[in-house]
Amino acid sequence: MKNTLIKASALGVIMAISISAVRATPLNLPKAAPLDFNPPKGERLVLENGMTLYLLNDPSLPAIRISAVVRTGTINDPADKVGLGAITSSMLEDGGSLSYKPEEIDKTLEYLGASLSSSMDIEDASFSMFALKKDLDTVLDIYADVLMNPAFDAEKFKILKKNEIEMIRRRNDDPGKTVMREALRSYYGKDHPYGRRTEAAVVESITIADLKAQHSAYYRPNNIIMAVSGSYGSNEEIVAKLKQRFGKWEKREIKATKIPPPARNTSRVIYFIDKDVPQTYIAVIQQGIQRPDTVFFPLGITNDVLGAPGLSSRLWDTVRARKGLAYSVYSSFSRRNAYPGHLYAYCGTKPETYSQALEEILKQLKRVKTDPLSAQEVNEAKSAKINSFVFTFKTPFDVVNQRALLEHFGFQPDYLETYVSNVSAVTPESAFSTATKIFNPDNALIFVIGNSKKFDRPLSEFGPVTELKED
Repeated sequence: MKNTLIKASALGVIMAISISAVRATPLNLPKAAPLDFNPPKGERLVLENGMTLYLLNDPSLPAIRISAVVRTGTINDPADKVGLGAITSSMLEDGGSLSYKPEEIDKTLEYLGASLSSSMDIEDASFSMFALKKDLDTVLDIYADVLMNPAFDAEKFKILKKNEIEMIRRRNDDPGKTVMREALRSYYGKDHPYGRRTEAAVVESITIADLKAQHSAYYRPNNIIMAVSGSYGSNEEIVAKLKQRFGKWEKREIKATKIPPPARNTSRVIYFIDKDVPQTYIAVIQQGIQRPDTVFFPLGITNDVLGAPGLSSRLWDTVRARKGLAYSVYSSFSRRNAYPGHLYAYCGTKPETYSQALEEILKQLKRVKTDPLSAQEVNEAKSAKINSFVFTFKTPFDVVNQRALLEHFGFQPDYLETYVSNVSAVTPESAFSTATKIFNPDNALIFVIGNSKKFDRPLSEFGPVTELKED
């Protein structure tokens, strides 16, 4: 037995040495050719009532997907009805139409394996459908009637409001989400359309008449870009079906919402909620960029090097891997249309060492504006971004839906075709030039939620602190 163990150990050592030797030997692989990815264009056309269509036939599966991108968003909520847009959107999915009761829609969709779905974001909304090819006419009839003539069923409305109020009641259960929401609320302003949040009393005050007014104001054919893909036959066939359902829908002038400029920090400010939670949650917010903006490409590469989730970013390497200060740490940015959006860094860390994590985050944010990225960092980030871009489009529907969104947000028609070349054109110099103009951690807003009794250093060492009560 002893000899067997000795032999096994010796064999393991030999194998380990052999594997190490193989790993140490560079592989002589041929250099990969540059990526040549050209997403299909499809066809774009505009109906007489102003509805824009993006069409792309996909005979690979007997199914059709349609999504109506609506030029609205929570920014269009009246100041005294914050949450109205999101509730209106949700009621499209659940509230029935003039010709179909909610229960009838649910039973039909379940039987056919079809679906309707809605979403509402800050500056866009969508209403989508999925159906098998054989059921297209049936589901399209329901989809069109709901989109044009929602009934906003009273019982469904009551249920939805109760659910919304319960979500508001529990919105602070997850401090990791709370810190980002409240940081943006403080950054843009509590009354600014980019920073507002929904309150229970406001939800309670919203009426079905409010829903109808909101729908009538923004859900119009000339305010919609519709993406259509699937096994629908020829483009002429699907256009005929769409004209049959939507052709008589009357267009209307869309009243533009005036968005005031948000206040901007001219020095570092810190907001703090003292809460007895196991971790300390940190969000660092700075001014970002608008859509569309050509500096998106060098800024995107800089952010990927700085804090993209994964093993290779600087924040991950320093805060998590080397110092073991956090399990989750990353940075990102979010663009806006009317005004520049925001850059942010996020971290969940131990209260006893929170200051070390925050110090390192601020250090890395400052580093990208003082020290250029290395050529290796830039090249690795570019390769990763280009590869992930290709896999963004798993289906032809993904392509036309993205084209619809890009048009809504004001991007050039050739954005997808030039994406790879624009990413490839980023250099350490262009990334550094962009970073020096945009990153400014000295003027950042820092929002912290944690138990101050466990802090290793006073938060005031990082700047003037305003303590808030959680609400």
